[in-house]
Amino acid sequence: MKEGDKEIEATETEKSITNIQEDALAMKLVGAMLAAKVVDVKPQFDYTTEPGFLYPIVEQTLNIKGKEAVAMLEYLTAKGILKKSFFDRLLRCPRCHSVNLRPSTHCPKCKSGNITRGRILEHFACKYVGVEDEFITRGRYVCPMCKVELRTLGADYESQGVLYKCRDCGEIFSVPLIKWRCLKCSLLATDDEISEVVVYSYSLDESKRNWLEFELQYKVQFREFLRQLGYDVIENARVKGRSGAEYSIDILATRDDGVVTHTVAIEIEIARDRIGLDRIMDFDVKAYDSGIHDKIVIIIPGLSEEAKKFASYHNIKVLKLEDLNTLLTGGPQPAQEVVKEPFEFESKSQLIQYLKKQGYKVEENANVEGRSGAEHNINILATRDEGIITHRIAVNVEASNRPVGLDKVFKFDDKAYDAGILDKVFIVAPGLTREARQFARHQGIRVFEVKQLEPTPPEEISPEP
Repeated sequence: MKEGDKEIEATETEKSITNIQEDALAMKLVGAMLAAKVVDVKPQFDYTTEPGFLYPIVEQTLNIKGKEAVAMLEYLTAKGILKKSFFDRLLRCPRCHSVNLRPSTHCPKCKSGNITRGRILEHFACKYVGVEDEFITRGRYVCPMCKVELRTLGADYESQGVLYKCRDCGEIFSVPLIKWRCLKCSLLATDDEISEVVVYSYSLDESKRNWLEFELQYKVQFREFLRQLGYDVIENARVKGRSGAEYSIDILATRDDGVVTHTVAIEIEIARDRIGLDRIMDFDVKAYDSGIHDKIVIIIPGLSEEAKKFASYHNIKVLKLEDLNTLLTGGPQPAQEVVKEPFEFESKSQLIQYLKKQGYKVEENANVEGRSGAEHNINILATRDEGIITHRIAVNVEASNRPVGLDKVFKFDDKAYDAGILDKVFIVAPGLTREARQFARHQGIRVFEVKQLEPTPPEEISPEP
């Protein structure tokens, strides 16, 4: 399946989904986010815990604690399912690793924390420099050093602005030295000694919502649906085309009825906007080159008008998400589940009973109208509606006194083609000529050669040429 335009990226994401499907907790959290039971996952600060923060919604949903919740969120982020955003930054004590730190200011000269901040005044006469509070005595400015009253700004004293002063060494400075006091172990540490912890919030990557809903909800059910119909299912199947090219098919479903083998190529196309013609054409080309004529494409959200017309013309069954949901939850189901068993042709009546047991509706001497407008008679027409696709098998029974030639096989193949029936079975007694056998093999006609058929009216036996 392709999400976006790059198949390589899709392949990696498919691997991620496989891993997630094997992790029940991851599946539970993603499912809750898809159902909007969990939306944005934001941290809650708790200095009593070692990390200093936790994700309560994740812990409650999954019944896990602390580091396990963080690990789960990071796991889903690494898989491309969640996006994380910066939320805050915490500082960690180098000794006890607590994040409960308080900043404290210090003198950059003597490192004392005994500093004060205020408007700094300088007395011109004695050169004393101090905080404004030191000069105030009974509502007047009096120099704390020489005890002279300061009367006129600019003549007796000046203001240096709001600064810091160290009460221990007298240093005047504009920027104090910042240190961090750990409220757990009381360690006083500098910026260089402490480490930072970045805390994130998490949310579902909305560009992958459609894809996730299918992969984690519908795909599992669809796979089981196919298996109940008797199909062997391979995901991301590699098939080699007649041209020699190798293709990847999202789901390859194969069922051997004993009479014919049905192979269904299923492509999953998911994008933000409607799927274009190019994607459907690519699927049709690889199915055709691989000799697969039963084709299904599951599309989300929909197809462009050109793609719809192309799919209809080339007999590609299109399933939208709502179609798939109907099929899996309440749509028409096959009359009976397929029971696999070996098949060997013994008689025409035995073949009919076998096909019915496999769930086919069987009609003898069926008249079908071809695309050319001509009406064709088919000895046995077997039809099986599986909900997702309808299989039709044309069976021709030919009895002769000698091997049947190319003309008979060609005529059968021609009318089946005109009727749009691609699964063909040719039952012949006593056999085919070499040329007829080669043609049948080339056209994908399943041949049963028997010594004789069950008692056949003389008029149905072809005379010798």
